[in-house]
Amino acid sequence: MIDVLIITKDEEKNLPHCLRALAGWTNRIFVLDSGSTDRTCELAVELGAEVVEHAWEGYAAQKNWGLDNLPLEGDWILIVDADEVITTKLRDQLVDIASRPVEAVPENGFHINRLFYFLGKPIRHCGYFPSWNLRFFKRGRGRYEERAVHEHLLVEEPVGWIKTPMLHEDHRGLEHYIAKHNHYSTLEAAAIASDDGDLDARLTGNALERRRWMKRHVYRRLPAKWLFRFIYMYVLRLGVLDGVNGIRFCLFISSYELHIGLKLTELRKERAA
Repeated sequence: MIDVLIITKDEEKNLPHCLRALAGWTNRIFVLDSGSTDRTCELAVELGAEVVEHAWEGYAAQKNWGLDNLPLEGDWILIVDADEVITTKLRDQLVDIASRPVEAVPENGFHINRLFYFLGKPIRHCGYFPSWNLRFFKRGRGRYEERAVHEHLLVEEPVGWIKTPMLHEDHRGLEHYIAKHNHYSTLEAAAIASDDGDLDARLTGNALERRRWMKRHVYRRLPAKWLFRFIYMYVLRLGVLDGVNGIRFCLFISSYELHIGLKLTELRKERAA
């Protein structure tokens, strides 16, 4: 059996797409809501989910609270965001894994690929595809690192990789997307300043550990990181092949990088005062 955990806050435009794709093949779907003022909770109930209200604690802490406190029954847990959709092909692969005796599956969890949509079109390059997210794991085997933003799920090896992507598309529009990244940049600057997170940063570790090591010991020391990010995404990771939408997306993420740098400078000045 597969149980699903979704954290929400004002997701009425996204949640129906997400829940309809989960209907009929999952066991229990828990929508862990943190004070939505729109029809998120009402729609969740109408579409067969169980709504639990819990005050917002932070991205990692909220999910960990759900893992610790919700009456999860399935041998497998799937965590999705409200703006993500599980395709039928991916569904069949997840069901195939979960249909086996849990002890017969050597992997404790699986990274799922994700195809990101920006302004209604898929981003197939820019360093954003493939995009691996550890979201499917044996109950009791996964927990999120305590990090303010861009937190990783920690699951004991071995873990597997599912190439078939889920779809990520926010239907709330660009204004919300910009506001969300403005908030993310604040959290990211604070996370860099405090160097938080439970994930080991090792050059000889797995892909996530190597990436965290590069961010801590190399990337942070680069000048004009926003410019480097654009060159990396648009040139080195072939964002040019995504056409006009590709350059728009690369410029957007580069501005996000600029905002992180500016906020980090402000934060360090405030702490030194």
